[in-house]
Amino acid sequence: MKKVGGFIRDCVEKYIPTVAFVILFVVFVFQVFMRYIMRAPQSWTTEVEQSCFLWLVLLGACYAQRVKGHVTFTLVYDNLGIKGKAITAMLGNILITFTFLISIIPSFNYIWGLMARAQVTSLLKWPKTIVFFPYVIFLIFLLAYAIMEIYEEIMVLKGDQKYIDKMLEESKSEAEIAIEESLAQEQLDLNNIDYGGKGEK
Repeated sequence: MKKVGGFIRDCVEKYIPTVAFVILFVVFVFQVFMRYIMRAPQSWTTEVEQSCFLWLVLLGACYAQRVKGHVTFTLVYDNLGIKGKAITAMLGNILITFTFLISIIPSFNYIWGLMARAQVTSLLKWPKTIVFFPYVIFLIFLLAYAIMEIYEEIMVLKGDQKYIDKMLEESKSEAEIAIEESLAQEQLDLNNIDYGGKGEK
């Protein structure tokens, strides 16, 4: 069951956005070719590009949240202790949870209403429900991730070493990670480095 859930999550967050990106790129190149080489622009390509862009960005954002890849400003956060990090992160996730909870039902009703009103795109006549449905998936996935992170932050405040170590690992800067990877790759023994004062004379 866990493997099935993981596969479904990968499909939503990685495979579908990948397919959307490929289609978007191919259609974009085709449109450039038709417009500037053949002098026969195709108007339908705009709808394909817009639809693929929505699926790519909204579902891709779910994967970015999963791997904590969103852009963050951590000037204050980096200088806090572990409990301070947990508290500030929890406040942010509580805000996300509250915002998404109050918006998910209206968003779903609006998108479902598009189908009830038989709303379609202008040229390709695609149902607008399909075009905008990734937004509902985006809300559900990010809401789930925010709730899971709140749980982890509560466990940090309770002193659970497993979650403390996880938060410390995730709090490392890119420079720290790069240094650690470099040292691991080169297998350097820092105790044997001659800094100039310990060498033979």
